[in-house]
Amino acid sequence: MEKPESEFRVQNRTPRKQKQLWSDENQQAIDAAVRAFQQFRFTDPDTGIALQYNLFIPEDYDASESYPLVMFIHDAGVVSRDPRTTLIQGLGAVIWATRSAQAKHECFVLAPQYSTVIVNDESEATEELVATVGLIRALTGQYSIDKDRIYTTGQSMGCMASIEMLIKYPDLFAAALLVAGQWDAERMSVLTTANMWAIVSEGDRKAFPGMNASMAALEAAGAEISRATWNGRASPEEFALEVEKMIAEGNNIKYTVLRKGTVVPEGLPDDGGNNHKHTWRIAYAIEGLRDWLFTQRRKTD
Repeated sequence: MEKPESEFRVQNRTPRKQKQLWSDENQQAIDAAVRAFQQFRFTDPDTGIALQYNLFIPEDYDASESYPLVMFIHDAGVVSRDPRTTLIQGLGAVIWATRSAQAKHECFVLAPQYSTVIVNDESEATEELVATVGLIRALTGQYSIDKDRIYTTGQSMGCMASIEMLIKYPDLFAAALLVAGQWDAERMSVLTTANMWAIVSEGDRKAFPGMNASMAALEAAGAEISRATWNGRASPEEFALEVEKMIAEGNNIKYTVLRKGTVVPEGLPDDGGNNHKHTWRIAYAIEGLRDWLFTQRRKTD
């Protein structure tokens, strides 16, 4: 089914230091999470496509127990043949595998590494998405993974890929955390019953108008959506309150916009590109968003 990709075995150190992007874990904890992932290669029997991927297995994994799985899909900027690239370019993959995160929500973490762009701004996707679903299904056959608690998340390209998989495989994922992406509004309008939390920056010239159009299309199709605009520089306590407010509304779709002027760090141009990229670091550092994901279960009716 799968075999270790020994050429890329993680050494007893992080390949390169990544900038500390959040306040609740220090750099040593992030580095330890990077090292805890194992690298493998999977060949999908349906498409013949080979995928390299990183897998975090809970430290005290017990096959008699059942575990959720979180899949993170990276952005187009880190397309690479080195499977570890997605682990060291930000928080999206490793945030779920830190000791503190695992103590709260023990889970498998899957981080595929793509060597090519898998979706584009024309809302087209490659067969790598089919292979990725094949990989998830193979893992659920190999490990004790709860099929009612499989989650997808991703930033930019990873967000768009997650949306397309929600559309094509509506019974696979329990929920999705969608960060800084957009997709064809008509295609996305079918996701009225999906559990989704989408986050974009007001200053993101593609994701903001694109996601606005999709949310409007979803509402036209009958979806009830919770909406809010947040200060991207809010404290953890303030973010926690904002999360609670949106959850309390009870809608399965949530749409958060980070206010322009609060996303890009001081000293950098407050342009579309920086608003896009810096949405990632803010979104994955909000603990309440991660907590929300784990409360969701796949709809079986």
